Amino acid sequence: MDENIVLETAYAAYGSNLNLEKMAQRCPNAKCLGKGYLLDYKVTFAKRGFLDVVECIGEKVPVGLFKVTTEDLKPLDVYEEYPELYDRIPVTVTKENGETVSAFVYKMNAYDSVEKPSKEYWDIIVKGYQDFDFDPNILDAALKAVE
Repeated sequence: MDENIVLETAYAAYGSNLNLEKMAQRCPNAKCLGKGYLLDYKVTFAKRGFLDVVECIGEKVPVGLFKVTTEDLKPLDVYEEYPELYDRIPVTVTKENGETVSAFVYKMNAYDSVEKPSKEYWDIIVKGYQDFDFDPNILDAALKAVE
């Protein structure tokens, strides 16, 4: 493959990368494509207090969609500690108009402990939920599950 070719793909953010300011710092060339839902999943606080998505029939996770390039993947992978902490998995995102989009999410690798998030991380993800006008009760429910 020609090294000068830049591949683009859709990334579905559900945690700290929903925070538009933080996402712009990590990936200044990423373009926000709007929002959608990851059906049959829910968010949970997992290892080290970071968010993860787990399969859960009938639930849905709100996501922000971003068009990212291969160059954007480098800082994202570092931030998400890929492949040690998180893996990249393909998903189908349903947009509010019913259209589906192929994307990827960072899904945490197997873990055997869960923790509450730090205050700093909590504030970042709450701001991201505000940026996308998502229901903060989703985060509250995930927090209560680990208290």
